[in-house]
Amino acid sequence: MMRNTLLTLATTGLAILALYLLTVSEGTSGLLSALTLIFIWGIAAVSLNLINGQLGILSLGHHGFMLIGGYVTALLMLPAKERRPFRTRLLSDWARNHLDLDKWLRGLGLDAIANSVDLKFLIALIIAGLAAALLGLLVGAPSLRLKGDYLAIVTFGMGEILRLLPNTKEVAAFTNGPLGLKGIPGNAGSVWWTFFTLLFVLWFFSRLKFSSYGRAFEGIREDEIAAEAMGVNLAYHKILAFTISAFFAGVSGGLYASYLQSVDTQTFNFFVTFFLLVAISLGGLGSITGAMLGTAIVVLVRVYGGFLEQPYPAWVGYLSGGLLMLGAFAFSAYIRKARRLRPVIETKHYIFGAVGTGLLLLTILFHNQPWMTQTVQFFGMRKMLLAVILILIMIYRREGIMGRAEFSWKLIFGPREDIPTDEQRKQDAWLSNPELNPGIEEGGEDDASA
Repeated sequence: MMRNTLLTLATTGLAILALYLLTVSEGTSGLLSALTLIFIWGIAAVSLNLINGQLGILSLGHHGFMLIGGYVTALLMLPAKERRPFRTRLLSDWARNHLDLDKWLRGLGLDAIANSVDLKFLIALIIAGLAAALLGLLVGAPSLRLKGDYLAIVTFGMGEILRLLPNTKEVAAFTNGPLGLKGIPGNAGSVWWTFFTLLFVLWFFSRLKFSSYGRAFEGIREDEIAAEAMGVNLAYHKILAFTISAFFAGVSGGLYASYLQSVDTQTFNFFVTFFLLVAISLGGLGSITGAMLGTAIVVLVRVYGGFLEQPYPAWVGYLSGGLLMLGAFAFSAYIRKARRLRPVIETKHYIFGAVGTGLLLLTILFHNQPWMTQTVQFFGMRKMLLAVILILIMIYRREGIMGRAEFSWKLIFGPREDIPTDEQRKQDAWLSNPELNPGIEEGGEDDASA
């Protein structure tokens, strides 16, 4: 345990040092922006993974909780000059005078905190998380009576209601309607804020997963009836999971609003939940490590995948398609061989190889033809690439890259779990009892261990 703690602290220190070097270096703004997005979306993905992965309930309304967090953070942090548009609304005076964290703190005599943007942002994030948690509590209540697709539809409906609510006449006095809120202090949503918030979230959810609450969540996921028979309070744990998940979704929404320095109803649409679902499904449902890995893949494809949507000659598309087909053929062969499935390659897998080879031959033979050299541009290729990756994962590894496993230093420095230690050999009756294992008498302990 001491070794693992020291390794974790050392890795965290190296990550902080690397992040510091990136912030002081020139030409790294793009990478810092990508890292900030990974940290923000990682918080949202880990929180969604609590419901969809660990609890086993399909939730499609996570973008609604993030929107609440974004709007609450924006309203509390918005400078006074950016509140002037509210004067044209019915409740504008109340919104302008009372939804101001700076006035709250100065009214309480906490001028030192009011003068610090970072401390105000921390308080705003906590309030935003609590507001989202309250709505998560309301959304979690229907989970007591609904299951499966019906519950998923309810969560999707609640998410869309929350997304469209700022445009209504009654709420627009606080949210500025479709125009949204702009001028949010952006220095609070820096890479350092997102990084340290992510560290806390990873620590919190890792402790939660391996606690009695986490085991109760997994028991509900596997079999609700059996879990209830063992004394698990289904209603309490379901609502608790929704509340915790919504809280951290609101925090991530506040961080994202500060990163963009603006927020409106299109900032958190359903595609946000879709990308989060792709991330946790890609990394592994129920795995915190998998959620972070899937988030990194999704963000990097979206940030650095712009070259996929550039205009290219048509033969580049045929060549890419052929290589993808051959890659799928090789990947399927490797997976089946690694899992010792027979036959190693099924007939349908030869289709990938045949089509890929055909496209490559077509490109080589006719690359000088006019229909091959004309310029073609495909929009949405980044989303298509993510869809293809997800399809391959669902076909060949439905549990995701990590499955339900977590990264552990034991995987690197500890003994392999499939090889028993000396202490386990001594305690194992089959290995130590001559009546059960006659090989001990003939070849000794070495033969028995073999």
